[in-house]
Amino acid sequence: MAVIAGMILIMDYALVPSGYIRYIIHETNNAGSDDGYDNIIIGASHARSAINPVKLDEAGVSDNAFNLAIPGETVTDSYYLLMESDRHNNVKRVIYDLDYQYWCNYAEREFEDCFIYTWLPFSNVKLKYIADNLLTKDFRTVYSKRWAYEISPSAIMNNLKVKSSAAYRNYSMDAVEIHDAGGPYAAKGFFYRDMKMDSLVPSDIVAWDESGISDKVLDSFEKTVQYCKKNNIELVCVTSPITPTTSVNGYSEQAGAYFTRLCEEYGVEYYDFNLLTMDTLPRTDDDFFDEEGHMLGELADRYSDILASVLLDKCDKSTAFYGTYAQLELAVYENYVTKQ
Repeated sequence: MAVIAGMILIMDYALVPSGYIRYIIHETNNAGSDDGYDNIIIGASHARSAINPVKLDEAGVSDNAFNLAIPGETVTDSYYLLMESDRHNNVKRVIYDLDYQYWCNYAEREFEDCFIYTWLPFSNVKLKYIADNLLTKDFRTVYSKRWAYEISPSAIMNNLKVKSSAAYRNYSMDAVEIHDAGGPYAAKGFFYRDMKMDSLVPSDIVAWDESGISDKVLDSFEKTVQYCKKNNIELVCVTSPITPTTSVNGYSEQAGAYFTRLCEEYGVEYYDFNLLTMDTLPRTDDDFFDEEGHMLGELADRYSDILASVLLDKCDKSTAFYGTYAQLELAVYENYVTKQ
């Protein structure tokens, strides 16, 4: 058994590239202050592009906020990342960005679903993850990072070079290979997207299907809610704005209505920021990278300021939000007609 374990460690070291998840979990657990991070943002790639924790700090929402949203982060992942962050920080509020694409017909995969779990440090949280999710899976899923192996000679040589560097040992972003951020790393888990194509990058939008929401997804969300209540952590759920034409032509209305009902059932605050008025948050498709709705940095900063004002109860919500998606659709249409 020791020989097998040793072989797995060697293969993981040689074949797994230095990635963002290793870096961001280390940062979460090393805030550099006695109380650590007091506001944690969880979610997936939309949240990482949309919510700038520095803006929340500047507005007084938080003393030290941190964006722990990771592209590909599932509802189940968010639950364990919350617990992991709470081990080393005095978490007072969680801002949970709900992206319905991780709720509907999300198929479980043997190896890929564990891409965040494998980077968790050994702790009670990791043991709980194994007990809750992995006892019926292929044993290689528990013990190795096989899902991430890159086996070409050039990839192996580059990987060994990176991992022998001081930047890697010191958990520096200089040692992180990341290709999907669309812009530079700003700070505290936030990337400032500034990559803009001539037109929106096409996206394969997941269809809304309430009947396709699995029991596991709902169970993970309920566990997140109960964990926050048990530990006196304020939980605020949001859906960050996506590309305007997608929000009115896609499934945002159905998803927003579902999340509103769900959060009311659990007694949790929920804000569908797609419904922000165009006066409150001026925006067009040009403020986004793709059809799916990854924000560019300039809009993200403005949105983060508005998110802060909502959390601080400094804005009139009755006028800051449209009452219906029909009103939003009309505003989006008028906005584009005006620009022509």
